[in-house]
Amino acid sequence: MYRLLPQARRAFLALLVGAASLLSLGPARADADAEQFAQRLIDQGVAILRETRDPARRAKFRQFILQYADARRTALYTLGVYRNRANEGEVEAFIQAFTDYATAVYESRLDQYKGQTMKVTGSIDNKPGDITVNMVVVDPSARNPFRVAFRLLGGGGSYRFVDIQVEGIWLSIDQRDQFAAFLSQNGGSVPALTAHLTRQAQLMMAGVR
Repeated sequence: MYRLLPQARRAFLALLVGAASLLSLGPARADADAEQFAQRLIDQGVAILRETRDPARRAKFRQFILQYADARRTALYTLGVYRNRANEGEVEAFIQAFTDYATAVYESRLDQYKGQTMKVTGSIDNKPGDITVNMVVVDPSARNPFRVAFRLLGGGGSYRFVDIQVEGIWLSIDQRDQFAAFLSQNGGSVPALTAHLTRQAQLMMAGVR
């Protein structure tokens, strides 16, 4: 049977202790103000959606999204390599259509939780100025809590969110894959995708009350 020499054994044990220490540290925790910002953000958004009798509810929610979401950054990310295949006017038209589409998506998703409470459970500092804040939907009737996360960019109490994760799936990554599939089937036409997103936004808005 192979046995470690005393010096090697001590080195091996030191390595194990060091590894255990690193594992116990886990992901770096973000500043508390990012978590507080995310909690205020979700509370404000859900509060707007609860105003079902307010005829200005949709306009208020859109203004809320425009204020706190970096839709332009997200739009360009979801366009991927096709951004370089479109002219400036086509890209700008896409960003506008994407902003309307994203607003409809956020409203549709959050509208499902307007009767519930969402609570921050922790956060991860991905890198300076890039933070993931984790949340759960508080629902006493559910066996397992529903997990949601927001990716925030910024710092010092001032942030904008660029992505939402629902049950482990990042929305922007899912959208990028969907858009790439659409574009590959439509000759890489960004105007065709823009028109498609405009129709999708209209359909979602007609279905959200």
